[in-house]
Amino acid sequence: MEYYDAHIHFFYDCSLNELQQRIGLLKKAGLAGINILVIREFPSEIDTCLKMIPGAYHPYVTREALENQKDPFKAINLPHHLAIVPFLDARFMEDHIEEKIKVYRQRGFKGIKLLYVPEEDKEFRIGGMEKAFGRTCKQSEKITSLIIAQASSLGMPILMHVDLRRYGKFVEEMMKIFPKTHFNIPHFGYSRKAMALLLDRYANCYTDMSSLAAFMEKDPTAYSSFIRQHQDRILFGSDALIGQPERVQSALEFMNRFLGDRTIFHKLTNKNYMGFMNAPGSRED
Repeated sequence: MEYYDAHIHFFYDCSLNELQQRIGLLKKAGLAGINILVIREFPSEIDTCLKMIPGAYHPYVTREALENQKDPFKAINLPHHLAIVPFLDARFMEDHIEEKIKVYRQRGFKGIKLLYVPEEDKEFRIGGMEKAFGRTCKQSEKITSLIIAQASSLGMPILMHVDLRRYGKFVEEMMKIFPKTHFNIPHFGYSRKAMALLLDRYANCYTDMSSLAAFMEKDPTAYSSFIRQHQDRILFGSDALIGQPERVQSALEFMNRFLGDRTIFHKLTNKNYMGFMNAPGSRED
């Protein structure tokens, strides 16, 4: 069986040769394709960058790792047998939005990643847009809406990290306005109840189970029920870094054990990914 990981961060500070070897290990683990989330543009001050990155990832945010984000195609074009799909991580984008996204699309970026955290998130140690940029919630809504609108016009699927408990109404509005754009709200939106409502109402809504293993182990019955009920629109995502093949393999093995159902496992790791990436409005270059 071939697997697809919809949620891998493009942070690495090793040589390209070593990265190529690590990508090869993903192939050996059964991966046929991965979506990489690339922060192509970012502030010069590391402290500002960290305000928009969850605390768990701060140890990996080195100057070298950030600089490596500027040209992901050096890694994508390495000799390997893995389909690597770049998503433009637009969390720091504030101006010339339409023009920039159009250029990135022409250069080969296939999707958009958003970290929608208008206010501080103490649970995940994210300073948020207010602290990083001095924005109000309304200003963040406006900028994020512009990014989504342009991505939608170019047929780009969107991975949107957002806490539905706090910003569910805004997310629902975006899904309603752009019905042909596929949205992946990872981590079950931090609320299975809110996530279920969106999955039931909007055919363009997906979610992934990245970084939820610990929660799933604590409450297996509730999570198993949620996955079975929404098995046609849940994606496999490891939330790993591109240089962490062991984390991807561990997440795959956990899901296989947890589900105990090869049909559902195939949907999460293969079939649903194909559906997410082939939105009605999408197009090839």
